[in-house]
Amino acid sequence: MNRWFDRLPIIGSIIPGKIVLSFLMLLFAVFTQAFFKNFESSLCIVAMGFSFLGDVALNHKKDHSKQTKNDLIIGGIAFVLAHMFYCATYFQKIQAKGYQLWNFGACVALAILGFITVAMLITRSTTMNSNLYILGLAYLWLTGVNYTTIFSYAYSVKSIESLVALGGLMFLASDVIIGLEKFSGLKSGLARELVWWLYPIGQIIIIAIA
Repeated sequence: MNRWFDRLPIIGSIIPGKIVLSFLMLLFAVFTQAFFKNFESSLCIVAMGFSFLGDVALNHKKDHSKQTKNDLIIGGIAFVLAHMFYCATYFQKIQAKGYQLWNFGACVALAILGFITVAMLITRSTTMNSNLYILGLAYLWLTGVNYTTIFSYAYSVKSIESLVALGGLMFLASDVIIGLEKFSGLKSGLARELVWWLYPIGQIIIIAIA
């Protein structure tokens, strides 16, 4: 999807399409809040703001292979904060509707996170930096708090808003692909392209339903 924005006249030649797309997602969050005028939408603006900062850190160079260790750390921290604010958004919705946080949906999310963790342990490369690997696991479980909350809300609400689980799953899938690239040496143009479909659509769904 980001390639569409790489082709924009003037802007596309100066700013990477990924950053342009991320900024448009931030504008979508702002417009959503202006329309619904609720606290949850305000939290989504902050969440998407951190996502945008993460995208700037990770994608300010058009050549993805030139990411530095500092880029990765700053981007990772920004995305953890984004997930925390999305988590706060849906926890607020759970509280407002009187739902229980721990339900079948939350259990499904934890099962998915557990499966991914086991897969990471099994496929770990012996040459991988241990500190980087530990950071990857920490990132998975910190962001997993958000996915658990989203899945919990989706299970409880039982309406069109349950589609937020799809948004969360798409966001998670994009992170899994990035994890495969960083930790398992995956090199695939198709996978990289898929990230930039799953990631924006997933967040748009999360923001729209908030």
